Amino acid sequence: MEAIHLPPLKLGLFFKRRFLPIFMATFLGGFNDNMLRAGLTVMLEYAFIKHIELPARPEVLVTIASALLMLPMILFSSIAGPLADKYEKSHLVVYTKLAEIAIMATAYYGFATQNIILLMVLLFISGTHSCFYGPIKFSILPDHLHNKELLAANGFMAGASYLSILFGLIAGGLLEEYPGNIIGQALVGVSIIGFVASLFIPKSQIAHPETHISFNLWHGTKEIVAHACRDRAVMRSIAALSWFLVIASIYMSQFANYAQAVVKANNEVYILFLTTFSIGIVVGSILCDTLLKGEISLKLIPVAGLGISVFTYLMVFTTPMETHEGLLNAHDFLNVPSHWIVLGCMTMVAVCGGIYIVPLYATLQSKTPTQFRSRIMAASNLNDALYMTCAALVCTVLLWFRVEILDLFLILATINIGVILYARRFFT
Repeated sequence: MEAIHLPPLKLGLFFKRRFLPIFMATFLGGFNDNMLRAGLTVMLEYAFIKHIELPARPEVLVTIASALLMLPMILFSSIAGPLADKYEKSHLVVYTKLAEIAIMATAYYGFATQNIILLMVLLFISGTHSCFYGPIKFSILPDHLHNKELLAANGFMAGASYLSILFGLIAGGLLEEYPGNIIGQALVGVSIIGFVASLFIPKSQIAHPETHISFNLWHGTKEIVAHACRDRAVMRSIAALSWFLVIASIYMSQFANYAQAVVKANNEVYILFLTTFSIGIVVGSILCDTLLKGEISLKLIPVAGLGISVFTYLMVFTTPMETHEGLLNAHDFLNVPSHWIVLGCMTMVAVCGGIYIVPLYATLQSKTPTQFRSRIMAASNLNDALYMTCAALVCTVLLWFRVEILDLFLILATINIGVILYARRFFT
């Protein structure tokens, strides 16, 4: 039988100036955003112990904080996309990184003075910063990389995105507890490193200098959506990508409830679940280029999408009914053999997710006209934000009516099968 030869991972991209600086700037920016959010969340949750006066209940403020990161994507994508098409992208990255230093320097003051209102405002500004950076980081890759490199590059970027969320949440939660405003120092330090990395990004050709930037948010939003709707294949890719981000956001937002209410475990196990899921996304994202042999193709999406549902079902049905007293720590959790099956299923959900999303990013980059690429990426970000906001509202309603966490996962997996079966003809 003839052996199957798979291409090696394109790790050489990490030694190329046309990829490494934008990768570092992106990873460090995501890390900082999530460290800021986690630090603020911990401060809110333990405000009573630290004698910090709050304008509302901690759980209300934590919910508002999550919304403040998402809202700018809905409001300002109509400006961010045209801006990235109109001006040279490497300069825009440098400017956004300078803005990040200013944001994090102000956050340093906010944590030092325990100013909750200032930190909440900064969270919204940080989300706005991410909104403007998003179209740039995706549309700049095709300017410097060959088509055969796009899958690998997007795999690395997608994996780094989830790792930056994981590391940022862990770092923010830990560093906020240290005296001497260590978290403020870390925020400023990471933003400076990101700025230095941005200085090495090669210049790009200006995509469309005649682009009109409308500050009428409603009119601008209709315009970027119209650009995306010109090509049905592009619009389908945007919708499919947003759908997975809904799945991932529900998983990651419900891991804490799953750990505490179902597995009856403590915060260590919650972190273990986040780590497992993030590593799975990284593995799937990196494997995608190898499985497709560098070809930008959507043929794996139906299989990967169904895999998400199959392994979600397996995770739910293999979750043991816990009867122990107290909450398990990570060590005790891992000493139970059946828990390894749960972790394996959770990992495979994420691996399938990584295989699912990377070709969609590469398709959007390679199939869209250069002069409109950033606007279409902005439309994708807008769609992501709308999908995830609606998903959060639906989950809130279901949980309000006491739908169990395992049932929520089953509902998600079942809807996902319907979505994949409907969409499979578009991705074969």
